[in-house]
Amino acid sequence: MKIKPSKNIQTRVIALITSAAVPLAFAEETELPLTPTYEDCVLKSLELAGPEVTANAIKENCTRVETLDEVEVPKRILYDKGLSDNPYVITPHRQNYILPFTYMDDPNQAPYENQNFYPGIDDPIENEEIKLQLSIKVPLTFDSILIPNDTIYFGFTLKSFWQFYASDISSPFRETNYRPELFYQAPIPVSLLGGTLFTRLGIEHESNGRGAELSRSWNRVYAGLGFAKKDWAVYVQPWYRLPEDDKEYDGDPSGDDNPDINKYMGYYEVQGVYRPIKEIELSGMGRYNWGTGYGAMEVGMSFPLYGRLRGYAQYFHGYGESLIDYDYNTQRFGLGVLLTDFL
Repeated sequence: MKIKPSKNIQTRVIALITSAAVPLAFAEETELPLTPTYEDCVLKSLELAGPEVTANAIKENCTRVETLDEVEVPKRILYDKGLSDNPYVITPHRQNYILPFTYMDDPNQAPYENQNFYPGIDDPIENEEIKLQLSIKVPLTFDSILIPNDTIYFGFTLKSFWQFYASDISSPFRETNYRPELFYQAPIPVSLLGGTLFTRLGIEHESNGRGAELSRSWNRVYAGLGFAKKDWAVYVQPWYRLPEDDKEYDGDPSGDDNPDINKYMGYYEVQGVYRPIKEIELSGMGRYNWGTGYGAMEVGMSFPLYGRLRGYAQYFHGYGESLIDYDYNTQRFGLGVLLTDFL
C-alpha cells in the first residue's frame, strides 16, 4: 500500500531532492513498511533528518530502498549504507559491548608464570575479569564499483580482557587484541527465500601488540558469504592464513610466534543471529577444525535495558577467545551492556 503525500509535503520533498539541503540519519528503531515505496522512504527521511542531511543522501538511499521490492532486508544494512556520507557518524562493524563481570572456570596461567612478570605470586590471573569489545568500520568508497551498493570498508576491532578485580597485581589489562582489516562488501542481486545474499572479500591482521614470549599475531585473507532477512541472518567465512617465516632461534622477534594456530582456530567461522521477538536477539558463533577436533563456540542474548542500551549475556567455550589463549581451552560466562547488535 503506497502512502499518498499531500501536495504541501510533495512540494517540500521535490524542493529538497532537486536542490541541496540537509546526511541521512535513520534512528535505530525506525519502522518502515515491509515493502517501502520511494515516497515512504522520503517522508520518513524528512521526519528524521538532522540539519546536516543532504538531498542527494535522501534521494540515493530512497532509490535504493525502492529497488528492494518485496525482499526483506535488515535495517542494519540500510542504515550502514545510508549513513556513509555523514561525517559525524562511525558505523559499527561487529558487536560493541562491555561485560563488567565475567567468570572463567580455569584461567590460563602459563604465559604469566615467568617470575619477571609477577614476582612471588603464584597463579596471578583471577577467574573474574572485565571483557569489552569495540568495533567500527569506515567506508573508503562512496560510489558503486562493480555492482550497485557495493563498498570497500576499513574495519577495526579491539577486544580487551581486564583483570580489574586482581588488585594484588595492580589490575592490569591481561590481553588486548587489535584487528584491522580491509574488505569489499557487496549485496548479491539475487532474491532467495525473500532475503538478501551478500559477500565479503578481505584481508586482516590480528595481534596482541606484545613482545617476546607473549607476542601473538597472524594475517589472513578471507571470502565470506551471508544471507540476511528481517529477523535472522547467517554468515560463513572461510580464511587462509598467510604464511610467515619460522623463527631462527628461541626468542627471535621476527619469526612466527604461533605456527600451530590453525590447529586450534581452524579455517572458517560460522555466525548466526535470530530475533524470535522484537526485543530479544540471539546470536551464535562456531569454529571447528575437523582434522584436529579443536574448535570454539560462543552464544549470546541481548535484551532491552534502558534507552538504546541493551543488556547482554555471553557464554564462550573452546580455543581462541583471545590470541594469548589460542591453544588453551576456556569457558567463560559474562553479563553486561551491549551498544550495537547484529541486526
